[in-house]
Amino acid sequence: ILSTVSGVHKYKWLKQNVQGLYPQSALLNTIVEFALKEEPVDVEKMRKCLLKQLERAEVRLEGIDTILKLSAKNFLLPSVQYAMFCGWQRLIPEGANIGEPLTDCLKDVDLIPPFNRMLLEVTFGKLYAWAIQNVRNILIDANAKFKEL
Repeated sequence: ILSTVSGVHKYKWLKQNVQGLYPQSALLNTIVEFALKEEPVDVEKMRKCLLKQLERAEVRLEGIDTILKLSAKNFLLPSVQYAMFCGWQRLIPEGANIGEPLTDCLKDVDLIPPFNRMLLEVTFGKLYAWAIQNVRNILIDANAKFKEL
């Protein structure tokens, strides 16, 4: 096999793996272990896990959509917008502990379909843009007031 493969440039990676020139990656090892595993795979359990991740992603998307709809309203007081934004970031008063802040919109939902992943990322991006625009407006107002003084 090695002599056949060594003559063909197209299969250079196979030659290198057969000869052991490159160590196998963790992903490749996981795939090989999964393919060669003799124990039965619990497909139902895997399906339930994927469904839970889809449900989790849908709940996040609904929450962010709600926050975006509320943030688009111009009748909200700045203090309400601030409280809403702090609640989204889990910035709460001292003494109350509700857990770690959500650092990534795709945390614990990394196995959802690509369309749902992009939808979550785009929606979170809109919220980030709203927050940045608000901070920018506050800084421009503060700069104008500072120049007046």
